[in-house]
Amino acid sequence: MKKTLPLRAGIDMGGTGTRIVLLDGAREVASDTVPTAWFSTLSQPLRARTLVNKLGDLLPAGYALASLGIGASGPVNNQTGIIENDDTLACFSFFPLAAQLRDMLAVPVAIDNDAVVAALGEYHLGAGRGSQRMLMVTLGTGIGVALLDKGEPLRGSDGRHPEAGHIAISGDPISCYCGLTGCWERLASRGALQQALTRALPGLQWNADTPAMLVESAVTRPRVAEILTRYGESVGRGLTTLLTLYGPDLTVLSGSAAALLPLFKNGLDAALARASGYAVNSNITQSSLGDAAGALGAAILPTLRETRQL
Repeated sequence: MKKTLPLRAGIDMGGTGTRIVLLDGAREVASDTVPTAWFSTLSQPLRARTLVNKLGDLLPAGYALASLGIGASGPVNNQTGIIENDDTLACFSFFPLAAQLRDMLAVPVAIDNDAVVAALGEYHLGAGRGSQRMLMVTLGTGIGVALLDKGEPLRGSDGRHPEAGHIAISGDPISCYCGLTGCWERLASRGALQQALTRALPGLQWNADTPAMLVESAVTRPRVAEILTRYGESVGRGLTTLLTLYGPDLTVLSGSAAALLPLFKNGLDAALARASGYAVNSNITQSSLGDAAGALGAAILPTLRETRQL
């Protein structure tokens, strides 16, 4: 009888897309991305079942599922395994999704904040390899932040992941859904950048061709260059606080806006400038895993939980 080979599955649940991957060791063998909003059209009992069906559709012949890891746009309650994010992930929040998937699949299922799993992916499989203290900032629909100290994620005293994308960086009077005014996520997420660029470039659609298009636009349109510089300054205002407090040896920028780092780096560098004796470590690089970091990190999460009790 032919031996059935085990695969690890990872699901990265973001406000815009839900990405599913299957790993054979560290090799990706299958993947799919579904708009997260689509799950809102399903009744709550069908959402876990639909994810199970998606996994089954991806599973190649001769393979079996060994484990499932989930990264979700937080807050995520690490004690109950329940997502508590009614603002950007309402379709998967406030019901025992992980427990339902565990029962349906009969394999170990682990869940954590999407910033943590993306950082774990980058630390073990990408640009963070060899780092002792790695800070990862994901510039996507929102802002995700995770710090790994020798591979271990920083937790609050209650065991939860700190939502460090929600820190005050300006006097902007408009309130974020988190309750802060001048919130970093509201001013420096990719969503915020896209809104500003759309005003300068009506009809802009964010896709894989956007970075190349903006390179040309930044040269020919001073307004676009100004928006990108100001965006870099906004990213830098939050980042300089985190670098001062956490003191990482490496910072990895991920998410769809990270691809624009060369275009907003001048603004970022200006915001990170400090007086002598107060300089922060500006060893900053782009993610090498790109949008796959979260799903890849989720796929290895159950193994890490088992061996290191993350």
